[in-house]
Amino acid sequence: MRVFVVLVTLCIAAEEVSAQTPHSGKLIPVQIETALVPSPAAVDVLLPPGYDDLTEPVPLMIWLHGGTSGKDYLQRHLRSHVEQAWATGDLVPCVIAAPVTGDSFYIDWHDGTNQWDTFITGQMLSEVRERFNVQQDRAGTVIAGSSFGGQGVLRIAFRHPDMFIAAASMAPGFPPVLKLEDWDISYFSDEVLANNARRFGEPVDPKFWRATHPPTMVIDNAAKLRESGLQMMIEVGDEDANGNFRSVELLHRLLFDAAIPHDYHLHRGAAHVGRSKDYRFPEVFRFLSRELAPDTEPDPAAEEHRLKAIRTGRHQPRTANELPRTLIEFKAPE
Repeated sequence: MRVFVVLVTLCIAAEEVSAQTPHSGKLIPVQIETALVPSPAAVDVLLPPGYDDLTEPVPLMIWLHGGTSGKDYLQRHLRSHVEQAWATGDLVPCVIAAPVTGDSFYIDWHDGTNQWDTFITGQMLSEVRERFNVQQDRAGTVIAGSSFGGQGVLRIAFRHPDMFIAAASMAPGFPPVLKLEDWDISYFSDEVLANNARRFGEPVDPKFWRATHPPTMVIDNAAKLRESGLQMMIEVGDEDANGNFRSVELLHRLLFDAAIPHDYHLHRGAAHVGRSKDYRFPEVFRFLSRELAPDTEPDPAAEEHRLKAIRTGRHQPRTANELPRTLIEFKAPE
């Protein structure tokens, strides 16, 4: 029996060692004492391979979790994608900080009890920068998230566009409306309505809602967003069962009409969860990596084409409201 136990123990140890690849990161749980949100606030931090041997600081990615408590999200849902991207080179070495926020909506609540935006962009960011070997400036800081977290990315990045060099929002969910009165809450439970009251007011405060609703944030801050230089990516699957493709399409149309540069990817056949994340995560990581380590070398072919377009009159600088409004009413598919 002792021999069997020893053999089993050795096998388990061997499996654990083999699981540690050269591209494995190190997960550090962080607790932050704070008066802004329920304390201590938990932040899971993933360090890149070779972190202890770094001679220069690496970029910082803030990752916002989806519609769960956020507990162990980085370990259970994100870590494998990140480490795979480190292995393939799709993601530059970086420190990832993932706050555990529950159903925070990533805003400072209307009732004043929770100030999640202020915490994430203030105290949390400062403490992570102080504790870990990360770049201290905007050029080395990005924010990203999926679903509920994708919504949070938009709210935070649109409010603080000068804080991040890039923001990537995956399948964000928010009402695809421009007016509060068009928000359908008929299916909300009493619990959801009570929670919304704490976050947005009871009844919902129209000004507060507008100031935290991604589409109207674009409308009301178009010039600020355009001039900030924030590099932005929004993406979603066209088979998202939550219907988030409607939200992202609306946002894309607003950003395009406002002449705000952005990447927009509508993934055909992709759902809200599942296999499509295996190719969507690498795409998001490549986008963020390009902004964190931009190619500064000139592109002769692109420059030659641009100059030719200018000479022939084809080149027209981007401007707002370039395309006509769609006035055609299409027949709905049966």
